[in-house]
Amino acid sequence: MEVTLPDVTFRCVNPSMERTARYIHDHWKELIKTSPPHTLDQLLYLPYPYVVPGGVFQQLFYWDSYFILLGLKISRLTALARQIVDNFLYEIKTFGLVPNSSEIAHLSRSQPPFLTSMIKEVYDGDKTWLQHAYKMAKVEYHQVWMDPNTHFIPQVGLNRYFDDIEKMLRIRGEAYLHFDEIYLPPAFLQERAEAESGWDYTARFNRQCASFIPVDLNALLYRYETDFAHIAKILDRDKEAADWKKRAFSRKQTMDHYLWNEQHGVYFDYDFVRGHQYPYFSLATFYPLWAEAASPRQAEKVRQNLSRFLHRGGAVTSTTYSGFQWDYPNGWAPLQWIVTKGLLHYGYRKEAEQIANHWLSLCTHIFERYGKLFEKYNVVDFNIRTPGRYPLQEGFGWTNGIYLKLATEFGYCQVESE
Repeated sequence: MEVTLPDVTFRCVNPSMERTARYIHDHWKELIKTSPPHTLDQLLYLPYPYVVPGGVFQQLFYWDSYFILLGLKISRLTALARQIVDNFLYEIKTFGLVPNSSEIAHLSRSQPPFLTSMIKEVYDGDKTWLQHAYKMAKVEYHQVWMDPNTHFIPQVGLNRYFDDIEKMLRIRGEAYLHFDEIYLPPAFLQERAEAESGWDYTARFNRQCASFIPVDLNALLYRYETDFAHIAKILDRDKEAADWKKRAFSRKQTMDHYLWNEQHGVYFDYDFVRGHQYPYFSLATFYPLWAEAASPRQAEKVRQNLSRFLHRGGAVTSTTYSGFQWDYPNGWAPLQWIVTKGLLHYGYRKEAEQIANHWLSLCTHIFERYGKLFEKYNVVDFNIRTPGRYPLQEGFGWTNGIYLKLATEFGYCQVESE
């Protein structure tokens, strides 16, 4: 099932940005993959084409795909964007969740849930398709994220990340079936939960991710609930829409109670085992702005903290150097979008454009030097010397997608179909 790249022209404010945008558009063909009729080894079968991040990552990833999809739409690859979402709906129908990636080993966990945002991005007025997508997304919401045995913490009323690895270890034929008990070291379970967060790894969770109520996850689920209300309204299900709005309102109140820190004017993750917030400054505090869960007053306080994070190359992931890749001095494309879009929601266009300008300048500079884009960048030193647990990967899906999205969002580039 071959995907043909549309003929498009990029008109940008300078030749360097035009070259970068053209590279991104042409490079999609290197990242588009299809499943063989019969999969071998470790990958799941998927019915439609999809886009991989690049480098060593040659499978369909969950949260990467949202940011990739934003760029595909700029490149006029709207059918492919829809097919990626259809693959996720297939995974839910087949496996009961959207796994971390389309690798069999990842069936025990998911990733930050962006499915409803993707559904809204590719919805084209086909209500029959929307009805199916809504049904599958509700399965994911209830069976994965609201499961009190895994992700939902009833005594708090909010959610955590969790890897249900024991299910994977009990797959038929595995040696573990010969033992009455399975012992998994607590540190291993914590690291697996942190992998589901997408922030693998960071000092943000104090190496105890499964004991934390994360700001970003709960903002994403608030967004699910408001998206569900919107979709239910389109489908003329007014009672369902009202019920989803109530869920969202309740979640916002609970987030304000456990996650909002009035003294610092930011959102902090909550350690529900020890019963206190973990005061760690990271870009997760902007997720409630992206999800529009913050009040105008909260958004203003968060905006006042922007100077903590803004550097020459964009917004730094956290203010703490830990040696982990999801911390200072690294910057990641998806977080640049979360921050800028969150600021835009509350009218802070000047600040949003400042971040976009810094990030685009860094990516363009690195492209002109190396002829490619990368998974992450050092936004403090304006280079690609980034601490991490594996070598820096090139490609790179979400960097490509967010570059095109930010460049067009703020008028640095225009795209014309030929």
